[in-house]
Amino acid sequence: KNRRPSLSGKRRLSSIGGGGERRDCGNETERTKGIEIHCSATPRNKKILRDAVELSSVEPWGYSNCHFASILAQLRPSPFIMQWGSASRKLEKILSSSGCHIEVEFFNPLLQIVSCETPMVILLHGIGGHSREAYIEQAALQIVNKGWKVAVLNYSKVSVVGDSSLGGNCLTDCPDINFLVSHIRNRHSGFLAAIGYSMGGSKLVQFLLRVKEHCNLDAACTISSPLDFTKNNDTVHHPHGTFISSLYHWVVSSHLKLWILKHYSELKKHNRVGTGQPFRRTRSGLLFWFKANSVPDIDRAITMPMKGRKDLHTYYKHASTLGKLGEGMMIPFLCITALNDPFIPKSVIPPKDVADANENIFIANTVRGGHIGYWLPQVGCWATGAAISFFDSVRINEPSAHAHKSKYRRQASSIDAAHSLQSTSHTGLTNYFDFVDFASCSDLVEEEGKMMLLGHTWDA
Repeated sequence: KNRRPSLSGKRRLSSIGGGGERRDCGNETERTKGIEIHCSATPRNKKILRDAVELSSVEPWGYSNCHFASILAQLRPSPFIMQWGSASRKLEKILSSSGCHIEVEFFNPLLQIVSCETPMVILLHGIGGHSREAYIEQAALQIVNKGWKVAVLNYSKVSVVGDSSLGGNCLTDCPDINFLVSHIRNRHSGFLAAIGYSMGGSKLVQFLLRVKEHCNLDAACTISSPLDFTKNNDTVHHPHGTFISSLYHWVVSSHLKLWILKHYSELKKHNRVGTGQPFRRTRSGLLFWFKANSVPDIDRAITMPMKGRKDLHTYYKHASTLGKLGEGMMIPFLCITALNDPFIPKSVIPPKDVADANENIFIANTVRGGHIGYWLPQVGCWATGAAISFFDSVRINEPSAHAHKSKYRRQASSIDAAHSLQSTSHTGLTNYFDFVDFASCSDLVEEEGKMMLLGHTWDA
């Protein structure tokens, strides 16, 4: 039988008997029935775990069959059907200096006055998704009900001007994330965090590791996100190895084909993509729509030419962040993964050694959950609740991390982030300075003895 939460929607770990245990070792390890949490055993981390009640003291819930739980994450009804009165939502297109734009949907609580100091969470959906996905709306509703603000980046929405583009499903390119963060930070001085679901989490970690201390975020979380796309990941490199794997790849690739059709006219504008196989009115172009039945097939046809990539294995190598996680994470980071996730092999789930190497990393591995499947009717999503609880604990226990920074300092961090992205680009085709909010792109910023000009710094 599926274990459902108590009437309060929570099951306390301390009250669970039969197999539950807690153990401290070289790193802080919380073990109990259904979840295992790893982090460095520092006083600060112990405080964060202690106060993150939804994460450390509530047993993960969800349907026991991982496939049913994963499918339900996509097919369940919108939680806003009966709760339209609890939040306002507004869809915006934010134009960059390159002429491309990003699409963002903002959610605000209706029953509470919000300001630039009100905590805010950025949500990144999964591959080919959007802000109207049920699991994204569920997350937005849970956050808004806490009185916080939400911004959902529709990163799969494509905007193309010549060779310049924003959006799409590339794992290694993240100008859209920096563009949104810089746009928000130009107006928002309060606590700012981000949650990435599935591929959205993979993109988020790529962004965090490349910009490091200039990320302008105070905390981050990934849920059901693969961080290793090398040959260790059988799901990626052997898409037809098993019937289940073939089925999932067929479902995802079919979803991506619909995404191509939806953005057909915009993709066709791209100088390198528009002449590709999906857009040819030839026999080979027609065969693509029947034979491309895996995610790598779509990457070869769309993602790689759009971002100037030629070798698929090199692209997946650059997209893999697991090996860099321990040394590059500069803010409190929570990684939630289910051991029965059909998309993420156990061999590529972050081990506890990663948490030992960096005190900012918290790894939560759960027994159940599937792929974004931590959901039951009427109680919501456990993983999203755990992320919110983690953010709130970081906000309380690390006030210096999100201490008020002047507008100029926030702008300077946005410019430095663009500089970091530019210097770590493998192709050099993207001008990341085009994707910083206009108001954050001051030609010259002088503050605290430092002068900055478009990402280059000198001591004044």
